[in-house]
Amino acid sequence: VITQVSHEESDIDQWGCMFSFNNAVRDYISALKDSLQQARQEDLRGANVFYVDNHAIQLELYQNPTSHGLEHGITACCGYGGGSYNFDPQVFCGNTKEMNGQKVSASACGDPEKYVSWEGIHLTENANKIKASAILSGSYFDPQFSLNQLCDIQPIG
Repeated sequence: VITQVSHEESDIDQWGCMFSFNNAVRDYISALKDSLQQARQEDLRGANVFYVDNHAIQLELYQNPTSHGLEHGITACCGYGGGSYNFDPQVFCGNTKEMNGQKVSASACGDPEKYVSWEGIHLTENANKIKASAILSGSYFDPQFSLNQLCDIQPIG
């Protein structure tokens, strides 16, 4: 999205994300959590309703990729355009297009296991594994609890 929205350099945080977008998401999440809390107390008494903060997990991966064994936070593995994002919505991953009289291709990097972002929209397989582990830990649930305490969760393979 950021590659398509006009913005000033001061609109971007140190990780390459737009302040206004992340603030809007945080405000939405806060309102959603308040609504869920009210529903738990009124309409859904006795029901177990949990919120998983997907935004916080992904933001953590984008902002701190090396803390999770990755190297590239916001840069797409499979993309075109280079730069911080390696993303151009005119040429999606695996596609070739003529632009300014030249054929350009969005191709995959050779080491996707080091990236958070696959093609500027979705996470890579490694990032999704990290995200799943974070969810299973329960620390991103509201209210917090651990699925590992309730289930014997073992890795596949």
